[in-house]
Amino acid sequence: MATNNPLSDPTALPRRDFMCIDCKSFYASTEAIKRGIAPLGANIVVLSREESKGGLVLAASPYSKKTYGVKLGTRRFELRPEMKLEIGEPHMADYIAKNMRINHIYQQFTDRDHWFPYSIDESFLDVSGSHRLFGDDDEIAARIQHKVYTETGIVTTVGMGPNPLLAKLALDNAAKKEAPWRAWWDYDQVPKTVWQINPIDNMWGIGNRLATRLHNLGIDTVKQLAQADIKKLHQEFGILGDQLYYHAWGIDYSNLEHRYVPRSENRGYGNSQVLMRDYVTARDCETIIREIANQVATRLRQHHVQCEVVGISIGYAEERDNRRGFFGAQMHVTPTNLTNEIADTAVHLFNKKWDGTPIRNVGVRCNRISDQHSLQLSLFERGERTLQRAQLDQVIDRIQERFGIKALVRASSKTAGGTAIDRADLIGGHHA
Repeated sequence: MATNNPLSDPTALPRRDFMCIDCKSFYASTEAIKRGIAPLGANIVVLSREESKGGLVLAASPYSKKTYGVKLGTRRFELRPEMKLEIGEPHMADYIAKNMRINHIYQQFTDRDHWFPYSIDESFLDVSGSHRLFGDDDEIAARIQHKVYTETGIVTTVGMGPNPLLAKLALDNAAKKEAPWRAWWDYDQVPKTVWQINPIDNMWGIGNRLATRLHNLGIDTVKQLAQADIKKLHQEFGILGDQLYYHAWGIDYSNLEHRYVPRSENRGYGNSQVLMRDYVTARDCETIIREIANQVATRLRQHHVQCEVVGISIGYAEERDNRRGFFGAQMHVTPTNLTNEIADTAVHLFNKKWDGTPIRNVGVRCNRISDQHSLQLSLFERGERTLQRAQLDQVIDRIQERFGIKALVRASSKTAGGTAIDRADLIGGHHA
């Protein structure tokens, strides 16, 4: 390694004691424990819409992953009878309850300001101030693993490092591989650890599209990224290019105490769905877009805000070589939170760009959020009509809040393209 590089002066590097903790195959492990089966030995998968051939694997036990290659996103029809898998449907209320118990355990080893939940099954901890009470990093990690397992049955894996990035990379590339499910990565190990991550899109923060852009610059490995010209990276990617460069050297200045709070103008509201079948007709597509737009508009009204930008994101059922696997569009609107205005805009955007290709993912998002102090009238509609639609939305909101979504639904939700009724009792898109 060259003597003049970002790691040359150890005193200038951020150094605290971070852990990135993952609950191993969390959903599948929870279902296994409910059935009295040891999580690591269970042959079980959790499937969304278990009754549907288009159902997706949301989680697979370690055994099913290793033995049969089952992974997140595997379709129901790809699961062969000879696998002899036990198939369970997701129960989000159970996962949330267990997650809360586990997070409570984490907070027994550090204070709340130094704990950051990254997802329902993964958290970052800064234990720099915990050593006098609980020992060194490996001892703390082992204690956490033991306590979580004895109290919940969940096996945890722990990546450790002097910053959140190295802790996360140690987790994903070492700790998850084998018992005792713990690993520490430090700056002096970067050439033998971080630079060996392959392919480059296995690096945390680098996805397929970013990897393609890096490839176009002649960068195909993390080592090549570390040895690239940071000025050229900045010219191509802006501040993200600087971050990519320093991440390739294992450097991350993130601080768990400094939480990002978005400005109101950057805040947004959105909902999306992975569809259980290909949507091929305009009628079905418009139905699902209107349902999702209704969900977003309802959330806006609940928070007494309105939006000035409506956008959609559409994912195709299959990706072809001659185009991307998705498209998106957005447009400015008069500040609104009315269901019909947001839905009509979303449908208009869809019809402008859709070429008839079957779709499997739909999202609607509203941005440029502001507090609602009055009802914005339109030059193209009588004021009384706008007021009536606003009052109707509020009545529907109150009925659904009191009696449930299924108490009052639009007629289109009863058609083949509608999913609102089936999804009304779900938590996070899944059964409670």
